[in-house]
Amino acid sequence: MLTVNPGLRGGFNKGCDDWMPEQVEKKVKHIMVPIQDYATVFLENSLRDAMFVLKNTFFASCTAGSQAHRSVLVFDHHKRLVGTLSFRDIISSLKTQGEGPKHWEGAFTRLCLSQAAKKVKEVMRPVGEIRVNAEDSILDAIYLLMNEDLELIPVEEKGHIVGMVRAVEIFKEVSELVEANAFS
Repeated sequence: MLTVNPGLRGGFNKGCDDWMPEQVEKKVKHIMVPIQDYATVFLENSLRDAMFVLKNTFFASCTAGSQAHRSVLVFDHHKRLVGTLSFRDIISSLKTQGEGPKHWEGAFTRLCLSQAAKKVKEVMRPVGEIRVNAEDSILDAIYLLMNEDLELIPVEEKGHIVGMVRAVEIFKEVSELVEANAFS
């Protein structure tokens, strides 16, 4: 857990050119997106259904100052989070085998329509066991996002997933922290 050294609060750290803020650092719970704010689909839904949900969720939240979701959460029939489905996952499912562009006339349309019939479980990205705790440092989330090459990480509290944290929430916190301390 990272906190500001009490001996350095609000003062100049000798030997360092940094000004230490007078606040305790935020935790993952302060920047996460609550689980109820995410659109969801189920394993057995078609990719067509999931694309509809993802498209409508993304464009509905594209308002000034909002951070549109580029993925939906995937749940099993027991309502447990088992994966995510993003724009990238859907587009990756369109990869073709075989020769190059000279044989692609009409292939895009055929491929899109055939992929739409697949089940979400065939295209989604499994969540796995990687989690951060709501009380963890934001640095813990950064470490996992970067070292595990993840787009988002589930946030747990008392054994339940309560939210998700993405690079965009971390970036927002970083930029606001820097701006707030730029002229202190």
